[in-house]
Amino acid sequence: MEIIQITDLHITKDIENIKNNCKPYFTLSNTLRHIKEHYPQVKDIVITGDLSNDYSQESYVMIKDLLKIYEFDIFILPGNHDSLDRIQAICDDQISTDSIDLRSFNILAYNFDTHVPGKINGHLKMTQINELKNKLNSNINTDKIIIFTHHPVTKINSKWIDKHICENSEELLKLMLSCDNKEFKIFSGHVHQEFDYIKNNIEFFTTPSTCYQFKKQSEDFSLEDNLSYGYRVIQLHDNNIKTKVIRI
Repeated sequence: MEIIQITDLHITKDIENIKNNCKPYFTLSNTLRHIKEHYPQVKDIVITGDLSNDYSQESYVMIKDLLKIYEFDIFILPGNHDSLDRIQAICDDQISTDSIDLRSFNILAYNFDTHVPGKINGHLKMTQINELKNKLNSNINTDKIIIFTHHPVTKINSKWIDKHICENSEELLKLMLSCDNKEFKIFSGHVHQEFDYIKNNIEFFTTPSTCYQFKKQSEDFSLEDNLSYGYRVIQLHDNNIKTKVIRI
């Protein structure tokens, strides 16, 4: 089974809007078409935030209309550019803010809502950390855990972006490190670039945006002109989790 992660769509109510030398609506449309053509068996897509760039109702309706072309099941997390109310307004039997159900693979999946209205940086709520802890205690025989967030919970070695990672992330890290018999994989967005880092039993990933890209290991804001937009494929097979980034 494959799950697709897409992130940082940055759609506005203007379909022709150009931001950082690209048209986000059209790159999103191309991304969805590419997924369908190259992974026709995929049913589940997780969108890890920043669906909109202008908080407009029209932007969310445009995204919903694009998603409705396909038969994917969609699981959405809000980002710092999002309105949670407007995300919830487009939810239906296809689009949901629930976590994806991977129990048939003996995998626990959990979504963290890291967005803080009016702020760029993220925050992990202790209520959600405690909820995850309870789920881990209730699933003692499950040794693979997938977590989705918008903001990364670890630094990615880009100084200007690392100011805006999740506050309170040390509490989540402490919980995961204490469960050293379990394997955690965290998939995040926000940073418009690919990143991979391992710490003990935790592996951290970030995923390219479906529109413009940021340059890696940058002190200040800087665009990456040599890498295209893309998405992440998460493969589940024989109790193993593998992943790769696809560029379009």
